[in-house]
Amino acid sequence: MMGRMTESDDALQAAIIDELNGELGATGITMRELSVRVGRPYDSTRNYLRKERPMPLWAFIEFTTALGVTPETLIGRARERLQR
Repeated sequence: MMGRMTESDDALQAAIIDELNGELGATGITMRELSVRVGRPYDSTRNYLRKERPMPLWAFIEFTTALGVTPETLIGRARERLQR
């Protein structure tokens, strides 16, 4: 049985999404282009990246792969962001 997410879990997830958005900006890839690359609906991609819906793990992995960055790298950056 899984427990509820804590505030720190929520903060980490938000920081991870911030890092994903930063990677989009750095690469010049739009949300629409990312959705095409991963073969997912644009509305879902937008909702995940705007934090309007929780991002499933599979989506996170697909997004990082499409952006050419490892999940570990993005999570590491997100953790650093939280320590600032």
